Amino acid sequence: MGLKIDLLCNDGSPIGIIPADIEGRGVGGAELSMMTLMELLGQRGHEVKVFNNPRIPGTHGKVDYLPLAAFENRTPRDVVIVFRSPNERFHRDQMPKTTRKIWWSTDQFTVGSFAAFSEKVEYIVTISPFHTGYHHNVYKIPTKKMGHIDLGVRLDEYEGDVEKVEGRLIFCSIPDRGLPILHAAWALIKRDAPHASLVITSDYTLWGSSANNSQHRLQWAGSDDVSFRGKIPREQLTQLQMQSEIMSYPSVYEELFCISAAECQVAGAVPVTSGVGALVTTNEFGIIIPGSPKAPTWVNNFASRIVNLLTHEYEYLQQRQSAMVTGARRRFDWNVIAERWEELFEKGKLS
Repeated sequence: MGLKIDLLCNDGSPIGIIPADIEGRGVGGAELSMMTLMELLGQRGHEVKVFNNPRIPGTHGKVDYLPLAAFENRTPRDVVIVFRSPNERFHRDQMPKTTRKIWWSTDQFTVGSFAAFSEKVEYIVTISPFHTGYHHNVYKIPTKKMGHIDLGVRLDEYEGDVEKVEGRLIFCSIPDRGLPILHAAWALIKRDAPHASLVITSDYTLWGSSANNSQHRLQWAGSDDVSFRGKIPREQLTQLQMQSEIMSYPSVYEELFCISAAECQVAGAVPVTSGVGALVTTNEFGIIIPGSPKAPTWVNNFASRIVNLLTHEYEYLQQRQSAMVTGARRRFDWNVIAERWEELFEKGKLS
């Protein structure tokens, strides 16, 4: 028998979005994950409502998207999930004692007091071991009150036989998170692997802001074999990921999960990344370059590893791509992840 599950958003992200925006105007990784999981829970027989002031209220797929004002604490339901931010509309003492009260955190910080809000819920879901550690170290939230659940990949978007472009690299994260480091490495890569090419996607318009790409576009202007796309429709993104042989991501940002690394593993684009933040666990099947990506020696090591993969280790790269896809499809399957959420709904905590 299905559960009644309500997900409550705050006045910031992801206000207004609906599933059609995934293929339309685009959404960030957290928003993509939220809508995907809610839709899947609906398909698995649960009654799901999302309160986020949708631009088109109503039922989308098997999920009801409703105004924030429609959320009522006293309404009987089995589970309330507060998504992302501490929420002033959530009042634990007004809710039935039988309701599971869960905070799904996907950020280091947003608005409000994370420490104070953690005391108002029964359990907190983070998105990586690094994220759990961050909340414990910074906000002093007890680790026994938290557990991490992976974000998933929409596996059906990565079906089909897409031919790899030999030597193709992709950077598909926010440019500020490491693109200047990749620029520093690019001349070294092209010098020793002249057939290498690069496609750059994504920008801040995914979150409703300006692209903020001008300085990055200028930096790459005139670079050989580089296509700077910025934000593109999701269908194009998945095709580019599947065409690519390597995800080149010298991240300087403390990723809490890095959904693009998960996607590229499923797509067969081996992530070559730093080990900053959660990349040490999310990039399970790729290659991690240890050390600080801001160090000159690191840039040389990063470029050298990519060059080796594209030249005399090319057969190894192809073998790794195949093995990686198998493991990644198993780990990042949303059905597997939904089962973890259902375990939480049943037991009140994660094992």
